Amino acid sequence: MDVVTQKAMTKKSYLKSGKKDSRGSKQWPPARIVNSKRKQLSEQLNSTKLMSKVKPLISPNLIENLFKQTRFTKKEIVGLCKLFKKLVATYGAESTSSVAAMSSAALITIPTQGFDRLMFRELLQNEFGITTEEILTDRIFCFFDQRNDGVIHEDEWVIGLSVFLKGTQEERIKYTFTIYDLNNDGFITKEEIFSLLRNCLVKHPQDEDPDEGVRELVDIVLRKMDCDNDAKLSFEDFSTAINKQSLLLEAFGQCLPSREISEYFLNSISNVQ
Repeated sequence: MDVVTQKAMTKKSYLKSGKKDSRGSKQWPPARIVNSKRKQLSEQLNSTKLMSKVKPLISPNLIENLFKQTRFTKKEIVGLCKLFKKLVATYGAESTSSVAAMSSAALITIPTQGFDRLMFRELLQNEFGITTEEILTDRIFCFFDQRNDGVIHEDEWVIGLSVFLKGTQEERIKYTFTIYDLNNDGFITKEEIFSLLRNCLVKHPQDEDPDEGVRELVDIVLRKMDCDNDAKLSFEDFSTAINKQSLLLEAFGQCLPSREISEYFLNSISNVQ
């Protein structure tokens, strides 16, 4: 055996034993690091397996509180809470992707515990068929966002949907009045009606004053609904007019899902896994 081969075999035996060779080499990676990595990987795998078997829990107290505050059954509340988590994950991912695409960093993520305005606007359109003007979708968002923190949370989602899907006539009248009362002063003013109706009418390029038709429509509405002739609608005016003619409920723009969509949505809740 020549000298080179003998040195190579000696070095190999030293490395296997974990001892230093003649030049101070050590086993790499050291045994303590290998064992630590193995333990860490094992814990991660066990945690992943456990999480895959355990479904997210819904607080019994939350279910009980929502049962008292809404018109949903407890089974429906559980389904709505499960659906909330799924929709937040779905629309949250879309929202994050949109912002990342617009960002120079392209790595922005948005942690969220519910729906922000953009997500909720997409949800209204995709899930409830509400393709209304932004001014109204923002008002609907504010109705759901009872904490006024810019996010619709799980309990707010269920409470808002109670009116949305199962509200009585009185609850729906109060809801639509709140949506149309843009400045929250307790009245739907002539100016607010004009703002709400302006984008609903098709304007022709040849019209000298495209807003003239809107003003005429506002005057017609006020003559029909303004009981005390003060050029604005109080809740009493609004409620009286709708109780006489229910088609006036969404006279100033869509802010509720259709009966068919509401029934379909309610029927699908029980199938949420």
